[in-house]
Amino acid sequence: MNLPQGTRGRLVAVALLLIVLILATEFIVRPLADIYRAGVDENFDMRRDITRYRHLLAEKPALEQLAERLRTNDPLAPVTLTGGNPALAAAELQQRLQEAARKNGVRVISLRILESESEGPLERIGVDTRMQTDIRGLRNMLFELETGSPYMFLDGLSIRTRNTRRRQSTGENLDVRLSLHGLRAGANPAAVAGN
Repeated sequence: MNLPQGTRGRLVAVALLLIVLILATEFIVRPLADIYRAGVDENFDMRRDITRYRHLLAEKPALEQLAERLRTNDPLAPVTLTGGNPALAAAELQQRLQEAARKNGVRVISLRILESESEGPLERIGVDTRMQTDIRGLRNMLFELETGSPYMFLDGLSIRTRNTRRRQSTGENLDVRLSLHGLRAGANPAAVAGN
């Protein structure tokens, strides 16, 4: 076998050398560089994860303490009616309504406890009432009920004026019907708060 000589031989030798270099780069150097870059990225991700896990571990005692406090304290106590059953919670709602009416000069004509309804983990306790008052007493009573604690919600309100003679007027010229409800926590308040 005769190899080309002269300028032509040198060009063939350089071309063969370039082919070997290109093949070596494509099949050896580039895969090794890709493996190295993947290792560097994986190392960076692992260090970031370790830092994050260390921060989470540092927060663990505080989170456990908060969980224990939620288990021992009822977090819904300020906003829900008390009472071991719906009847006791309804009695509390009725008492709050009657106290607010008495303070604001509202005369309660009738009061009826509604059947309790389940709203997820909470129970809805309601009352229907009929009363007589003037507009100022009604406004003050509703404000007291809706802004007090535990929370109470006005469902329905019907206001009608009563025809009275001027001499017999007692100031109670409005006939009011309203539905009011509050919420009572179920058997396990901590489970309710966790939802």
